[in-house]
Amino acid sequence: MAFALFRNKYFSAGAFTSVGLVRKENQDSYLCLASGGIFAVSDGMGGGEGGARASAIVVQKLAQAALVPLKDPANVERFVHRANREIRDFASANHLRGMGATVVGLVLSPFDPGAGVIFSAGDSRCYRLRKKKLEQLTSDHTVAAAMGIPEEQLAGHLRGVLTNAVGCGNGFFVESHPADLCADDVYLLCSDGVARQVPEAEIRRILGLTDVSASDRARMLVQASLRFGGADNATAVVVTLGPLPEITDDVLAEQAACPDQPDDDEEERDVTPATE
Repeated sequence: MAFALFRNKYFSAGAFTSVGLVRKENQDSYLCLASGGIFAVSDGMGGGEGGARASAIVVQKLAQAALVPLKDPANVERFVHRANREIRDFASANHLRGMGATVVGLVLSPFDPGAGVIFSAGDSRCYRLRKKKLEQLTSDHTVAAAMGIPEEQLAGHLRGVLTNAVGCGNGFFVESHPADLCADDVYLLCSDGVARQVPEAEIRRILGLTDVSASDRARMLVQASLRFGGADNATAVVVTLGPLPEITDDVLAEQAACPDQPDDDEEERDVTPATE
């Protein structure tokens, strides 16, 4: 569904992904759906079977959220939980162990240009560049983060081990909080192939290139990951905001007609996630 507010084109978005220099398969998936205001990156569990399928399921479920629509962006969590159930069911039916995926996403409100939700599970990250300051807006759900120590202080077999991921374990949860959007913000959603390979100073530099499109910034971040070793799949989605538009009568009319809760019908929709 193309919303009246989003037709103002007050934001732009772009994405890029690479298998990297070491892996044989790219198990990352992404969603860059500007018409629905939904953006996400999902990283299939590298050590588990079916990682590519798991991340694809996450992205497909999130693409369905754009068709509902979401009056409250926080309701995107329902679709992540649906992905969690589908991955677990698929793994059980196919006798797969360790199948799962991370997710990080940004949902823009179709009725308030200053509102949105950031959500995550695992160690894929969201960064925001605001007034030249880079800030990580998500928490890593890893053993190191749970212990409050740097990864390098852990034994090798515990480094990068997740404590939470879509499809894995009975204790699965989605971490989310309001996005609090401002004009000229730049948001980066990325897999750990970018977050752990590219120094923050380089991430800040690339996101701050005002004469470069969101798509080119995403491509440059992934290319930087390759320069710094390319040890993992690398995916970046960049969303840049311009001046926030006024809320007009047609936006208010859409908001009034929108149901408070998304349709809970679990019937699978024929959705091919769009990229823009």
